[in-house]
Amino acid sequence: MFRYILLATLLIFSSVTTYTAQACAQQTADEEHVMPASDDRWTHWPWRLAQPFPWSDIQGTWKVEQEDYVSYFVFKVVQQKNGVKQVQVKQIDGEQCRTIATGVGVEKGTLVYAQMTSKAGKIYRLNLTAFRRSDSPQPPLEGSVYTESVMVLSMGELSQVNLDDMVHMQIVKVSDHLDQKACLADVKN
Repeated sequence: MFRYILLATLLIFSSVTTYTAQACAQQTADEEHVMPASDDRWTHWPWRLAQPFPWSDIQGTWKVEQEDYVSYFVFKVVQQKNGVKQVQVKQIDGEQCRTIATGVGVEKGTLVYAQMTSKAGKIYRLNLTAFRRSDSPQPPLEGSVYTESVMVLSMGELSQVNLDDMVHMQIVKVSDHLDQKACLADVKN
């Protein structure tokens, strides 16, 4: 009888341990795609030439792609009663087309600063900067929706306040819609 109780206890314990390990592995996998591991298209962006933020172009779905990192960002412009504009940000995983982080950004000078929180609770910083196409240090990437400005998305840990410590990627607008349709269409192709 004691053997059966011991066996049942071991089975329950191993099931709980396996479930916990799988949950941790899933959380780690979710966190892996919030930010890219490296900056493979490194460019010295001319930060001093940043343009006023293009509020009329930003709303919609944007895509960033670097090596095996693909992510979509849905930006929705919201104007407060006092006239201050904010941008609501939703980050969508490029492989599974599901929301992995959300946040809100505000304009300060020529940049929009956003604080993002992933589904797993990781908090990180996101900056958006606009440049004239002629000021881009390399040929601008082209999205399926034309925009007047070249947009650069900078990502980093919340503690990183220096732009040099962040990963900078050009993002391209792929849709005027505020949903995951562009991601789903890319995954099908």
